[in-house]
Amino acid sequence: MSDFKLAAGEALFVASRGVFELHGLTRWVEKDGVWTGETLGRAEQLSALASHPTLPVIYGTSRAGMDGEIHAWRIAGDKAETIGEKKSGGAEPCHLTVDPTGTLLVFTNYTTSTLGLQRLAADGSFDGEIALVKLSGSGPELDRQDDAHPHQAFFVGETLFIIDLGDDSIREFRVDPAKPGSAALTATRVTKLPAGCGPRHAVVLPDGRLAVSGELGSNLLVGRPGAPLEDWVSVPSTTRPGPARTRHRRNYPGDIQRSADGRFVYFANRGNDTISTFDVSGETPKLVSEIDSSVFWPQHLLVHGDHLLVAGWDSSRIAALKLEDGVPVSATTAFECAFPGWILLQKA
Repeated sequence: MSDFKLAAGEALFVASRGVFELHGLTRWVEKDGVWTGETLGRAEQLSALASHPTLPVIYGTSRAGMDGEIHAWRIAGDKAETIGEKKSGGAEPCHLTVDPTGTLLVFTNYTTSTLGLQRLAADGSFDGEIALVKLSGSGPELDRQDDAHPHQAFFVGETLFIIDLGDDSIREFRVDPAKPGSAALTATRVTKLPAGCGPRHAVVLPDGRLAVSGELGSNLLVGRPGAPLEDWVSVPSTTRPGPARTRHRRNYPGDIQRSADGRFVYFANRGNDTISTFDVSGETPKLVSEIDSSVFWPQHLLVHGDHLLVAGWDSSRIAALKLEDGVPVSATTAFECAFPGWILLQKA
């Protein structure tokens, strides 16, 4: 049994990418070491979750590989009310975020190379039609980089960052929620990364650098937005030789998260089913450990206190990795959940 526990008033919301009745938004709570969960909202292949900055509203993207959808749920205790659900205007939406003012939802339509902009009403519901911003670009791996493929959206202050797997780049936009439609975004800078690395997710380090997971290059990249290519440092994400264990012969890394103090980043090697920990306090990242995640295809990570939670999509389990001095040392099962693809912590 895992020793991972939630604080009073906390709950975990998990995007279950399961089958039939198991699809959707699930809520999990823990009491005296016993976990219980229930499905609050149905969604086909729910892939990513995000919170409103001030309201008890959770947003999601769904329908991987198909015409996408976005969702909004108002959370009240162990209940969820659907307050928004519509087509995303593109295929395979895979990430989303809300601007700091809480008035604009931004999401990435991965396959069709667009950013979606959905205005939000005062209660967090969808207000008006979706505006789309088309991105263009490419990389050397033609079957995955035939065009721009935005994979992550996040804000640093008022600046919107887009991690573009197809274009091997980090895009920055100035956001003006007062402007209508696509005029709300103004492109300000593009930072190119090594060709073929296929950047997927990034985290911001305390000194302003970004640590980026390279899905296609199976590498960790660290550097400053706007810095020239030669100033970025790239190191292998894994010490395990191929072929990978799960799904594909290649590793295809996924999520990356950082420790609370920013000294370490945790890197999910999905094909190898491992979690690599790097010390990023210096100029060059240093591999500290690589530990078996105890699950197959570790899709998403969440740092909570002295544990790193891992969503094991192909294992239908959430694993809890104990952290000692910030480094994972052991893995146990927190709870079983149908095909978890995303973990979101919510506080009452």
